[in-house]
Amino acid sequence: MSTLITEGLFRVDGDRAVLFGSRRRSTGVVKFPAERPELFDGAPDIQADIEPLELSTEGSLYTYTTQEFAPPLPYKGDRSPEVFQPYVVGFVELAEGVLVETLIVDVNPADLRIGQPLVSTTTTLQTADGQSLLTFGFRPAD
Repeated sequence: MSTLITEGLFRVDGDRAVLFGSRRRSTGVVKFPAERPELFDGAPDIQADIEPLELSTEGSLYTYTTQEFAPPLPYKGDRSPEVFQPYVVGFVELAEGVLVETLIVDVNPADLRIGQPLVSTTTTLQTADGQSLLTFGFRPAD
């Protein structure tokens, strides 16, 4: 069983991850991760201006790159080329106009195209001590 990587970032809905964002009532600006009103202690106008928002689970690939080598220290995973698995990271543009930095999963990087439709999903990360953490990602739409 995996543990959520952090509380309040997303929820699981079937095979999709629903990301929690926020919108400023005064400007319409959408942010991810969500702004937390409690961080604006003593500023009730700002607190009241922030509304929670569940973001779209579909978007388009804005840009991406591959991580082909283990990150430098203090990375705690196994840095050996036999164990480290390259991965794809990118930005996905959602209908709300926000760019989400994310893992791109279940795809060969050579098959990705800028503007390609993607859908949210979940993926599991393993820590150096063997803990499984559930996080969000995006994959190509079917």
